[in-house]
Amino acid sequence: MRRQSDVAAGGAAPIIELSGDGRTRGRTHGEEVRSLIATSMERWRDRIEQLTGVAAADHVARFLGASRLIDAVRAGSPDLYDEVRGIAEASGQPLDDVLAYNFMDEEWRYARVAAIGCSVVGIERESGVILGQNMDLPASMDGSQVLLHIRGDDDPEQFVASAAGMIGVLGINRDGVGCCVNTLAQLPSAREGMPVAFLIREVLRRRTRAEAGAYLRSAHHASGQSYAIADRHGIDSYECSSAGISARPVAGPTLVHTNHPLWTPGSAERAARPDELELSGTRARYNYLSVAVPQIRDVAELESVFASRDSGVCVTPRPPRMSKTFCGAVFEISEDEPRARFALGQPGVVEWISVSWSDPASA
Repeated sequence: MRRQSDVAAGGAAPIIELSGDGRTRGRTHGEEVRSLIATSMERWRDRIEQLTGVAAADHVARFLGASRLIDAVRAGSPDLYDEVRGIAEASGQPLDDVLAYNFMDEEWRYARVAAIGCSVVGIERESGVILGQNMDLPASMDGSQVLLHIRGDDDPEQFVASAAGMIGVLGINRDGVGCCVNTLAQLPSAREGMPVAFLIREVLRRRTRAEAGAYLRSAHHASGQSYAIADRHGIDSYECSSAGISARPVAGPTLVHTNHPLWTPGSAERAARPDELELSGTRARYNYLSVAVPQIRDVAELESVFASRDSGVCVTPRPPRMSKTFCGAVFEISEDEPRARFALGQPGVVEWISVSWSDPASA
């Protein structure tokens, strides 16, 4: 295990080296950050009890019992199911808890939690593509940031931002396929289908944007979610839900997406209805980014935008919206090897780090 300071000056978020089959990767993850997982999951259980008024163990049992998410993961992504099992085994946490923790978006829908955010930006240029986002999560998760460096025999090498005990929230692979996401709680969800975290990791196993898009189209989605998938040739954006999938109808040089649907049928009607999602500031962030992004000339300027608090793009918890920007990511994808930078915490508070791909001789 490396730490952020081993790559660049900054904080001490762990960078965990993972290889081997799913069970092996999970056990390495669980062993390396066992105490961080324990702390993070205790905060998660406390948050569940505060929000639902139900003991965490009872909530998890009811949530898993009311869904077929485990069946979907076992059938659709058995290697990643084994990775979660490995995390639970090595960290000493109950498997059901670790599964529910990794079904993050789906548990939010079950618990009827709103006002979580995320801002995704894409820029297409002659020299390639920039894709990035601020990932906003419950403030209680701050401090659990990790970066997973994954090297498998058959899959492309990956860097995946995550929380200790989770398999991932966004990432990029060495073949230049990047994936960023933002929740769309207004879209239909189901208690069966593939959970978001597993879809992200499966996308990052694909070696081209076309393969990643085909996978998303083939999947049964449990949660409303927007997926931005980029390679050096362009950016595709998909709004997915249990009701189906809608692709961005017209490609353009910039992509901005926050937490309301843009091209799913019925989006205008949904936008006209007030709902709890307005607490996330989705439209204010979208309007700000729609003006700012076309003026961005390079990665440094995008990182400055992601650090902006006055605009609401970098989120600080304020009642009743107790979410916070958990991490930022910027991927620069061209004919050369993709470049990835992460802020493993709030941009502007923690430093951005540049990560390095493995020397092929040592991979």
